[in-house]
Amino acid sequence: MQDRYHFDRFEVRPAERLLLVDRVPTAVGARAFDLLMCLLVHRDRMMTKAEIIDIVWPDLVVEENNLSVQVSALRKLLGSHAISTIPGRGYRFSLDVKQGSAPAEGDTQLPRKAAIAKPTIAVLPFNVLSDDPQIHFLADGLAEDVIALLARVPGFLLISRASSFAFRGLGVSVPEVAMQLDVRFVVEGSVRVSNDALRISTQLIDAASGHVLWSGRFDRRRDEAVDLQEVIARGIISELEPELTRAEISHIRRQRPENQDVWAHYHQAIGAIALHGWGKDAVAEARSQLQKSIALDPVFGLGHAHYALLTALSLNVGLLPNVGSLVEEALGAANDAIKLDDGSSEVLGYAGCALCDLGQHARGIEVLHQALEIDPSNAQAHVALGASLVLTGKLEPGIEKMRFGMKISPRDRRLGFWGWALGVFLLRAERQDEALLEARASSRRDPKFHFARVLEAAVLDRQGHLVEAGVQLAQARQLCPTLTLNEITLTHGRRVGERMALLWKQVR
Repeated sequence: MQDRYHFDRFEVRPAERLLLVDRVPTAVGARAFDLLMCLLVHRDRMMTKAEIIDIVWPDLVVEENNLSVQVSALRKLLGSHAISTIPGRGYRFSLDVKQGSAPAEGDTQLPRKAAIAKPTIAVLPFNVLSDDPQIHFLADGLAEDVIALLARVPGFLLISRASSFAFRGLGVSVPEVAMQLDVRFVVEGSVRVSNDALRISTQLIDAASGHVLWSGRFDRRRDEAVDLQEVIARGIISELEPELTRAEISHIRRQRPENQDVWAHYHQAIGAIALHGWGKDAVAEARSQLQKSIALDPVFGLGHAHYALLTALSLNVGLLPNVGSLVEEALGAANDAIKLDDGSSEVLGYAGCALCDLGQHARGIEVLHQALEIDPSNAQAHVALGASLVLTGKLEPGIEKMRFGMKISPRDRRLGFWGWALGVFLLRAERQDEALLEARASSRRDPKFHFARVLEAAVLDRQGHLVEAGVQLAQARQLCPTLTLNEITLTHGRRVGERMALLWKQVR
């Protein structure tokens, strides 16, 4: 087995792409891990910035700021003295490192607590129903891309390619894979040729039972499939990620409360709004779960960031009282998140959006740009940046940015909220037909979201369709019996609030 690296409280397992702290697996981004390996392998000398960029970002043109972000992320994990900066030149790994083969079997088993700290998932090599070597190449590339993209999903621990691909051709059942790799979920797929088309099928499986939780199918022309490999992989992820999160939330609900850990509380916060819709009770439950998550792990940057954003959004839509103490609490959580984990695109995306929602647009936009430098596929950061551009007077670039973010994540659980926000901006710009399309799409994506019905009522009212507007307003009030005219004015503007007031007594 490939040598492992030991230093201070840390162990690095290259074959498994794992960083352990006190023998417990720790989340580390793919680029940060590549950077760590680069510095460890060349720890006998100073590495120039150009050398590091060539190794960590092969065949890509990136700015030095990307390297600085990843160095900062590693220092957060390893300590400020782990990586030395040689001013104007580069970096060098500073800690004493011991390198050795894996200890004897039984000596390296991780504590059971570590295995359940995050839900684990393995991506098996895709089954190829063709003798064409090019199709085999495509299938392996797709599985590798899915592994890389899933590694970015907060709250899940990915088993390395080296481990999951070891089962190729062995005919091992999914429950057997689960037992050997100690995983909760398995993703498997197949690629078959049909005339001039390729059919790519994927499944998300409950590893212990072998039960299929979700399946998806993607068709592409054969002559374009290899060139669109990353696009296909992102399409798979856009379908798979929300199903994976739903599956984990279902698993958590089956557990006893005393078994729940940091990530269980985090996923329950996500599930509270997904299950119950945007309402005061759901927001209270989600904020409570995030508070429990942070209490268990005070340096959990993503928990702080999500709490900041949820609180800021709730203040802006009237689900929380707009009092100074809550504003300061949200600002503090956003700033804490950035300090704790400024190398995570997800953390910066949530924190940057929270800052913008709290009125700190200049800094919030800067943080959102940083999030997108780390991960250009962060849909939430694109949408948040677009909304902030609109609110700072850049309507067209902002709308374009929001639509781009929604396009690259077509199954995102947040699409209902995003589409409603975009529709409100379009209505304010008197682009009524576009606003109506977004309002109706928002209702389809999230049938519990009452503000989408209010937006549709507002557009129909402006177009002179008063009866239809009244119907939509009535449906909004049925979805949210506590809805008030003040909340409508706060979220849709004074003009809409005044018009809805004229319909208010006519509908129930």
